[in-house]
Amino acid sequence: MSISSWSRGILCAVAFLAMAAVGCGPARDPSAVIYGRGSDAETLDPIHATNGETVNVLVNIYDTLIAYHDETVELIPALAEKWESSPDGLTWTFHLRPNVKFHDGTPCDAAAVVFNFERLIVDKHPNVYKGTPPYSPNFAMIEKVEATEPLTVVFKLKHPSAVFLKNVALFAASIASPTAVKKHGADFGTYPVGTGPYKFGVWKRQEELVLEANPEHWRGAPKNPRVIFVPVAEHAVRIAQLKRGEIDIADNLPASELKALAGTPGIKFQKTPGMNVGYLAFQTKKGITANRKFREGIAYAIDKAKLIEVAYSGAARPATNMMPVGFLGYNAEIVDRKVDLEKAKKLIEEGAAEAKVSLPVTLKLFVMQATRPYMQQPKETANFIRDSVKPLGVNLELRIQENNLHFQSLSRGEHDLALAGWTSDAIDPDTFLYALLDPDNINDAGGNNMSRFDNAEVHRLLVAAQKELDVEKRAAMYRTVQQMAFDEVPTMPLAHTDLQIAQRDALEGYVLHPSSLTRMRLAWLKGVTP
Repeated sequence: MSISSWSRGILCAVAFLAMAAVGCGPARDPSAVIYGRGSDAETLDPIHATNGETVNVLVNIYDTLIAYHDETVELIPALAEKWESSPDGLTWTFHLRPNVKFHDGTPCDAAAVVFNFERLIVDKHPNVYKGTPPYSPNFAMIEKVEATEPLTVVFKLKHPSAVFLKNVALFAASIASPTAVKKHGADFGTYPVGTGPYKFGVWKRQEELVLEANPEHWRGAPKNPRVIFVPVAEHAVRIAQLKRGEIDIADNLPASELKALAGTPGIKFQKTPGMNVGYLAFQTKKGITANRKFREGIAYAIDKAKLIEVAYSGAARPATNMMPVGFLGYNAEIVDRKVDLEKAKKLIEEGAAEAKVSLPVTLKLFVMQATRPYMQQPKETANFIRDSVKPLGVNLELRIQENNLHFQSLSRGEHDLALAGWTSDAIDPDTFLYALLDPDNINDAGGNNMSRFDNAEVHRLLVAAQKELDVEKRAAMYRTVQQMAFDEVPTMPLAHTDLQIAQRDALEGYVLHPSSLTRMRLAWLKGVTP
């Protein structure tokens, strides 16, 4: 074959792949809102959910007893019309809406609520099929839950709790059909049944996840008959699909790409402050990263301001603590480390000596494949960190995995270092500090303490803060925890970001929520009738 023929062949092949990548397949469903995101859901059983892509589907299939307002983080009634607590804070009574049914036609009553919460709090519950639910620790304050009347649920707590009501609104406390859970068993996560505004339709993994409108939802029928979630790992492909009208929303796009889209006919944008943190997690239980001096040396080597320019196009704020500014107890007195390569080198050498490890050392840095709200360009972030520490005798091998596999690996502690992050749906420090730094959340099946940080005093303070109802005392505990985390360096906070999406201007009614939750009930396409 001649060189010119060979070249033409290669060009044809590349062109074919590019066309396939941007969706040259069957015509889109004109009645559906199509949501393009970086990866697929993992499971649709809410008690086992661990990532944003999963949660953003769950909040459309299920309801919780109480929920967050469509546009704010104000708690409002949902399946429970009202609730009250006893003067001592140990008894909480919830009164359910009448005539609410699950998508399978069975009643959503007090017995169903009890069943769902017992899946979270009862050890080795017969209808839990995948190990300990990752969010079980968030409900450890519950002594028991009982149905005192068909539409009345009573929670008895072990102690007063400052976080109970907010945790009841978490996606993990979504109310699923007991009949469906028992029917499908371990496969329930593939055949979910809730009471939410959308019913489960079809799930072709890594291709599409289809939800159909629930016309009998207690808040009224959704404004659009169908929602399709499409996983597309490469943000460039999502942008191409958006331009071509093949998807209606593209999320988690890098700031540089959003800027490039500005002025594109038919496309508009939404932006809101995010409640998140992107961070570098160190494996604190084994290897050289278990040494505090070594971890601190790494922290002194990474220039966050330059990282934000390189990997966030300047559209982020450097993070000092493991929760955003403005949260109760945020410790503004902590002054972040300034880049100091001499100090970094000294600490890394001392840490290596204490760990009896010779430099240079090669370590694994685990990286998610697709963008996250808090990690707009994971590969660029990883490359920046790798280049920053290489002159100090630390060689990082990048292990890039599909997002669900990435976080599963981190939960099992397979990494030396890892890129991770957190987005909260509640403005409370417990949702960050307890989730990310407490040993209760070390769990191979989906724990969120990715550094496996296990500090007895941090644990004591975090548990005490959950019980403390005095706001100032509680805030002081969280300030202390942040200082201890800064000193021990189980993680290195990198950045806080705003939330931004690009969407077709034919899409109306969709509101970008501060928590990142993707609620599609009010979204509709011009010209489409439910």
